[in-house]
Amino acid sequence: MEIEQYLAGIRELYQGEVLGEGLTSQLLAICADEEKFVVSLLLQVESEAKVRLRPFLFKLGISVQEDESMREAGVAFAATLKDVPWRTAVAELAELSKPYLERYRLLEAAAPAADLEHVSYMVAHEQAIVDYFELEACGKGQDGIAGLQALLHYPLPLASC
Repeated sequence: MEIEQYLAGIRELYQGEVLGEGLTSQLLAICADEEKFVVSLLLQVESEAKVRLRPFLFKLGISVQEDESMREAGVAFAATLKDVPWRTAVAELAELSKPYLERYRLLEAAAPAADLEHVSYMVAHEQAIVDYFELEACGKGQDGIAGLQALLHYPLPLASC
């Protein structure tokens, strides 16, 4: 992978979190009460990943300015899920997340040793999200919560479930 492609991929990691924050924040406004904990957890996962990436981007000379059009895209996609049954919505979200996971794996394979910790975290981050969505689509979302919580420095209390 060429250096410019790699750096563009690293920018995508960050902007993907901006999109994810917009999506999950909007989902909080429209989801049923029984989904509020997990959507809040997903928002926390997206927010912490974004913050975690900032020093890495800064080190690489990549701007940490958020692309508001990415946040708006997340909000817009969430709005399309307003009247969709929850399990259908999470199945759609799993499919939306899978291409990101594949691109992140390509970045991981190309990452220099000094970057590997950051890029590998983002692969684990995206995998945990896909795993949760796929499990939830089958009615087994509780099995995916621990994987999401494990990513967090500031996890939400499980008592909120």
